Amino acid sequence: MIYFDSAATTHPSEGAVNAAKNAIEIYGNPSSVHSAGINAKKLLDNARKAVAKALSAKPEEVIFTSCGSESNNQAIFGLAKLRARRSKRIITSDSEHPSVSSPLSVLEDEGWEIARVPTLGGKLDMDFLQAELSKGAAFVTIMLANNETGAKYDISAVRKAIDKSGCGALLHCDAVQGFLKVSDKREIVKNCDVASISAHKIGGFKGVGALYVKSGVRLAPYIHGGGQEGGLRSGTENLVGISAFAGAVEEFDSNVTSHISELYNYTVNLLSGKDFVTLHIPESHIDSILLISVPGVRSEVMLNALNALGICVSAGSACSARKGVTHAMASFGLSKEMLESAVRISFGAGNTKEDCITLAEKLEETAKRLKR
Repeated sequence: MIYFDSAATTHPSEGAVNAAKNAIEIYGNPSSVHSAGINAKKLLDNARKAVAKALSAKPEEVIFTSCGSESNNQAIFGLAKLRARRSKRIITSDSEHPSVSSPLSVLEDEGWEIARVPTLGGKLDMDFLQAELSKGAAFVTIMLANNETGAKYDISAVRKAIDKSGCGALLHCDAVQGFLKVSDKREIVKNCDVASISAHKIGGFKGVGALYVKSGVRLAPYIHGGGQEGGLRSGTENLVGISAFAGAVEEFDSNVTSHISELYNYTVNLLSGKDFVTLHIPESHIDSILLISVPGVRSEVMLNALNALGICVSAGSACSARKGVTHAMASFGLSKEMLESAVRISFGAGNTKEDCITLAEKLEETAKRLKR
């Protein structure tokens, strides 16, 4: 099997697996005061330090959750609850992940005003954003990188626009796809008040995420109970998964990032100029996601054909895979024909140039066969 769907989930890295094996032997509850609990707490603290280091954040600014979707939900509902008196307006983009857009729709039904910034061609409409900021906002939530198109949004420019407006809005960023995949590793902490990340997008395990909450920023708890994670996320911590997250973070270094970039550029070169395929490359993008269209072949037909050949790709977000064309790709500005034939290729640490060659060859062979 050749796997080109790392934007959906990644193969657990060796570092993650080894860290998990070690954590299994340390089975105490981190909240317990006996020696087993103290050992577990040390392991939890070390994992928090590792994730914080990758973010260039302070350990106390990292809150562990069960996934990126939970992190997004906690950020949105937690900020809305505490900032409603300031404003009941939220600014977002029109191409966010469902774990952002759906909570915002819930708030909209409850009377909040949601302004959605256009992202045609994978670029934020900054004039639109500035105009909306002039009306005030409780907070802004903009993703770092789009999970379907690979477009990278300029959150530094968003931060500057917020500051220029003087409206006092906070900035939340869904950084699940962009974490460790952008050139400036400090981009999140330099610009965001709150940010969401996930383990299984970088070689960690499913069921683990984290929330960066800048010191001094107030956030309402999402899960109430024993007061774990600084009182922001109750529930006994998933020590095995969190340890694996730390192991994955430490292994997903600049070498992995450069390897993925090399594969991206190699695949673009293989497909460029071919008459059977159209490449949709945003001006600013992360190199782990390449969106293409094979006009004349519907996405699901191409996916099934490639799957039969042992090649795994997708038609977009795994969270929306069974719902057809998504708002993120539609917001990008693709034509109906391009939308209905879109295929997302996403690269991971385990892919090779030989995989890319096979993918390009099978894409072309399959396209020509299915168009007959």
